[in-house]
Amino acid sequence: MFEQFSIAFTGSGLLLALFVPLLLTLFLRIIGRGVPPACEVPGMPAGIGGLLLGLLFFLSVDAMLLLFELGRGAGEVARVISMDADFAWPAIKTIIPGAIVVFALLAAIMVLTIGRSRAALWTAVVLLWVAGPGGDFLKAVILGIPVDVSSGFAGISTFTILATIYLLFSNRSAFTYGLSSAKKIEKAYLAKRNLAS
Repeated sequence: MFEQFSIAFTGSGLLLALFVPLLLTLFLRIIGRGVPPACEVPGMPAGIGGLLLGLLFFLSVDAMLLLFELGRGAGEVARVISMDADFAWPAIKTIIPGAIVVFALLAAIMVLTIGRSRAALWTAVVLLWVAGPGGDFLKAVILGIPVDVSSGFAGISTFTILATIYLLFSNRSAFTYGLSSAKKIEKAYLAKRNLAS
């Protein structure tokens, strides 16, 4: 019903495919800059920028491609339903994993952009795992497609692991989302500044 496909872009299509995520990333940066970081210490990276902005760019590219695939799948579902309504549920079932993955990915992007708490960071990490390796397991459970760890699963898992490590251990995300390590540094800085005053 729902075969794998490749996207063949022309020159202008390729420019558009790069321009849309760049524009979305710029928009996310503008929104993210409007929300102050949870902890601020002069000289320490905080807020939307640096590698966090790069992560948002790659998530935007992935979201754009997944939305394209979901739209194509929804069109196929509509075509199947229009031919024979008896196949409505099996057809709809094919796009459920993709819809869950797209929702999780878009929610992770928004939480990373406007969230400024530890809960927001952990929510984003969980959503990234749902959108990443969780998507392959959803296909296995809902559609009965076996998980092939030698194909895309390995790349998705590697990206998810690297994104998780960055989000949990980088200085920028610690100060942006107010992790305990950043709060200790901020507390020490404020105590030192108050002593100097």
